[in-house]
Amino acid sequence: MRLSRRWSQGLLVGCALLALGAGPANPDGEEMRQKFSGDWRYVGTSAERASVPSAVDRSVDGLFFIARGIAYDGLIHVCEICNSYSLSFKGGQVTVASPCQLSDVSPEDGSEVDHVTKAGDASKLSQRFLDGALVQQFRGEGGTRRVVWTLQPDQVSLLVHVTITSQHLPHPVDYTLSYKRAQAPAVAADAGHPDGG
Repeated sequence: MRLSRRWSQGLLVGCALLALGAGPANPDGEEMRQKFSGDWRYVGTSAERASVPSAVDRSVDGLFFIARGIAYDGLIHVCEICNSYSLSFKGGQVTVASPCQLSDVSPEDGSEVDHVTKAGDASKLSQRFLDGALVQQFRGEGGTRRVVWTLQPDQVSLLVHVTITSQHLPHPVDYTLSYKRAQAPAVAADAGHPDGG
């Protein structure tokens, strides 16, 4: 079962520009672009995979039975684990691409643009580097989605922290996923993970 367009627009993403508007522009932008650019493959454990439906279940806890089922089904779709991502920074644009979704493309300075998912859900998208991380903000009519991409000290591990909030949800959806550079030797050992996208 899928959310109605009104529900999905509210729950599916979005986000205010509070975090995006705070703080000066990153003075080391070129270095950050080089560090984050490239292909990334999901390497999370089975426990990490299981944490996603658990996070969704916690977020709808307290809703009326029927509404809870509708919200859960819609959020699980939104929280699909993509098997791989490609991050690129060209012409002042940030592009986050994956086989499991339409590409997220917007100016590197955090300006908002219209965004549509492969399911046809619309929101406003902003992307920029903030405090050493790549921050995506999606702002919908009834909710927001914030995705923070944080490169780890080894320079090959990337943690992706997702937070979804909505006036329709008793609690935020909150979880973290693990990725590694596709060309890193460690990825080959983890290649047996099933495709999340």
